Amino acid sequence: MTNQLGPWAPYEPTPSDPWDLRKAAHLYRRAGFGATWGELHRDLRDGPASSIDRLLRPAEPTDEEQQILDLLRQGVLDTNDAERLKAWWLYRIFYGGEPLREKLTLFWHDHFATSNHKVHSVPFMLRQNELFRRHALGDFAELLRGVCADPAMLVWLDGGDNRKERPNENFAREFQELFTLGLGHYTEKDVREAARAFTGWVDNHDSSFPPRRQFHFDRAAFDDGEKTFLGRTGHWQAGDIVRITLEQPACADFLCRKLYRFFVGENAAPPADLIAPLARELRSHGYAIRHVVEIILRSRHFFGAAAYRQRIKGPVEFSAGLVRVLEVPRGGMNLLALAVACERQGQVLFYPPNVKGWDGGRTWLTSATLLERGNWVSDVIWGNATVGVLPYDPPAWAKAHGLRPDQVTTALVDLLLQGDLDPRARALIDRTAAPATADALRKALQLALYTPDFHLA
Repeated sequence: MTNQLGPWAPYEPTPSDPWDLRKAAHLYRRAGFGATWGELHRDLRDGPASSIDRLLRPAEPTDEEQQILDLLRQGVLDTNDAERLKAWWLYRIFYGGEPLREKLTLFWHDHFATSNHKVHSVPFMLRQNELFRRHALGDFAELLRGVCADPAMLVWLDGGDNRKERPNENFAREFQELFTLGLGHYTEKDVREAARAFTGWVDNHDSSFPPRRQFHFDRAAFDDGEKTFLGRTGHWQAGDIVRITLEQPACADFLCRKLYRFFVGENAAPPADLIAPLARELRSHGYAIRHVVEIILRSRHFFGAAAYRQRIKGPVEFSAGLVRVLEVPRGGMNLLALAVACERQGQVLFYPPNVKGWDGGRTWLTSATLLERGNWVSDVIWGNATVGVLPYDPPAWAKAHGLRPDQVTTALVDLLLQGDLDPRARALIDRTAAPATADALRKALQLALYTPDFHLA
């Protein structure tokens, strides 16, 4: 297997390439939203294999944790409030025990980009988010089948207007172009024939305002005629379209390229010899997402220089990650304010800009969004009473981790940057923190968070 994986062979620590703080933090930035001090040192002690196991197979939430999640979920449904929906998801990211699953839920939200601007239904968007989370590390075929019947997607890409007598091609086109194959691997006829296979969903409106929508599958509205799709002819239904599409080598290649960009690097298109082994593994394991993600996370390539700090953090990664890494107390953070901060930086959860999702990469960094990132850092460090964010307490953080006053600055720099800091910047941070007061440490912490490397995952 190792020879077959080539560049994706497992990473094994050596004296010249040890498992260290930089690698542990890198793992948590990519497979989550950053590591706390305790997580970093636990993983340093346990080694890469156990650390990755923990991310791939986390512990189940306790009864108390699940009860809180259930109450927050019900609060979203009771209020029908899109802002509370965002806060509910950010709570899971911030306090939940499954960072990799939440990170992949964010990936699928971007992959199947669906916006509430058109859906106009908090329950539909919540249900779709739960679909992504449930299948985040599961079977891609099951996820695709779920998306085909998902109410939010049916609204977003006009599945309820896809009639046997007048097929609507919107979903069929994006299914192939953006979700599975990519441009150049299907024809216009394939789009038309797939659209026929996706018919049958009927959109019911009631008389309320705004109208509540429900979908049901009506066999009489389904086009059961013969269809030819990607060279295969039959009386195809939606499940057949999924199956035939996954049989195309281009599908595994397309999906692995997107996973590479998300977990490894976005600066250049990966060469074929990097993607081919992943695509082969994905197909041979029945499109099991966990299997391919595990190969990536355990690989030499993932822990190599070519992947290290080669992605720009998106607004949710940057803003929620900062809160998580610093272990901001629950009483000190208003999650509605965190959602607004992400929005001002260019990422509105449940409202991607279009069907292609967010462009990501360098588009995250503009003069306006950098200013907003700085504003969020200031709010977290110094507090902002108008949005319900309390000042951060570096001495309390240090005390919780048993650190002496003379250790605090080094520990904070290690937590945030793991040594990826210009010596002059480090000297300035040390001078600023020297009085060792809470305000001096806040100023030093703010300087560290303004460094360019903190924006990189």
